Amino acid sequence: MHYLSPEFALVFLVFIWMYWRAGWRYGPGAQNQLLLIASYLFYFSFNWRFALILLIFSLVILGLARLIPDGYGGRRRWPMILGVVLALINLGIFKYYNFFREEALYWLSPLFNTASLPALDLLLPVGISFYTFQGLAYLISIGRGERAPASWQHGLLHLSFFPTLLAGPICRPKELLPQIETELDRNITAPDLAYLLLLSALIKKVWLSAWLAETWVNPVFANPDGYHAIELICAVMAYAWQLFFDFSGYTDLVTALALFLGFQLPRNFNQPYLAKSISEFWQRWHITLSRWIRDFVYIPLGGNRGSWGRTQFNALVAMTLSGFWHGASMTFVIWGIWHGVGVILQNIWQKIGFRLPGLIAQIITFIFVCIGWLMFRAEDWQSVELFFAGLTDWQTLPRLNWPGLIVAVLIFFWAATKAETTINRGTELLARWPWWIKSILLVSGALLVIALSPPGMHGFIYFGF
Repeated sequence: MHYLSPEFALVFLVFIWMYWRAGWRYGPGAQNQLLLIASYLFYFSFNWRFALILLIFSLVILGLARLIPDGYGGRRRWPMILGVVLALINLGIFKYYNFFREEALYWLSPLFNTASLPALDLLLPVGISFYTFQGLAYLISIGRGERAPASWQHGLLHLSFFPTLLAGPICRPKELLPQIETELDRNITAPDLAYLLLLSALIKKVWLSAWLAETWVNPVFANPDGYHAIELICAVMAYAWQLFFDFSGYTDLVTALALFLGFQLPRNFNQPYLAKSISEFWQRWHITLSRWIRDFVYIPLGGNRGSWGRTQFNALVAMTLSGFWHGASMTFVIWGIWHGVGVILQNIWQKIGFRLPGLIAQIITFIFVCIGWLMFRAEDWQSVELFFAGLTDWQTLPRLNWPGLIVAVLIFFWAATKAETTINRGTELLARWPWWIKSILLVSGALLVIALSPPGMHGFIYFGF
């Protein structure tokens, strides 16, 4: 069931009526029970096996967390270590087994002509990367003595909460569990912000992301040798914005859903294309994943506590693993290495005292990120090479409206600088109006977006990760 489908909207309206009615009569405990049932039914609607895998994963993680004694150290860490190993094995089997199988056969075939490994026909559970990282964060927080284990019900809901289940944000225990465990009555703390986020999600995903995909990204990436070099460059920029609108639109949507349920989610985007360095970009893009990689990969490797050279190595490893997390393909690994090298180059420039004016630094960072997105979007390395080869074609005439796209991209950058102010002023304005006017505005805005958008509804890109 798609988050933006009419069926989901209808079911959510019925559910939210039941949810708040249960809260008024019986309190947050009853609401948690409804949320847990709804979350598993929502996941079950994709595939019953997905729900079963999530349940088994959650029970193992929660059970091992309850075996961790008070304190942290020595042999008392074994449940945490075992849980981390099992979670990574589970993720590896479903997401990476066939990748490693193909790579192993490639390297073994020259040595062993009869080398073979069994192929597994596995259906990748949607959201497995996200709930695995959320489960690991919970288990490690218990192992480090940062909090006590949650109850079974609260823990199951923490790992299956349907607004965040499919593609995050990746919530730490201190961010979501206290809101689940509270005995205080819940309320919608920012309904006007939720209205605006819903409209923002529609504009970003249904209109802008779909328009960029159908007009530029899909046709050009499907046949790069059939387009002029300037069209290839524009297609990469279009994909950069398509990906941002798609993923940040998803985040706006689930944040709004959580607000209507009385929950607040961590921020996941902060206008990343305004960044003036690669490290700043990762402080603005997919923030919850960046924090996870920093706290559970980069810092355990030593962070910046060792020599300057070791710090660069740690950054490279962290970014490479971030790329591999996104998908079982060498293009994702190379994309992660690309960003790791970018961070190292940035640190070298800072070490020698090299500084660029703000606008120049922003342009260079955006170009660097766009080159990385080319590897992120391509199906294989041969596609990347074909794309780069097309950049030498300045003979044929462009067919697409590339000046129009350049103007659109400039408008996107300008809008990014005004987004925070627009949201704040819009929230203040909506607060003065009654709910029925807000509802009319939301419905009218949705109808206008649908009228401007290409037909059909594409799935969210990050559901594949």
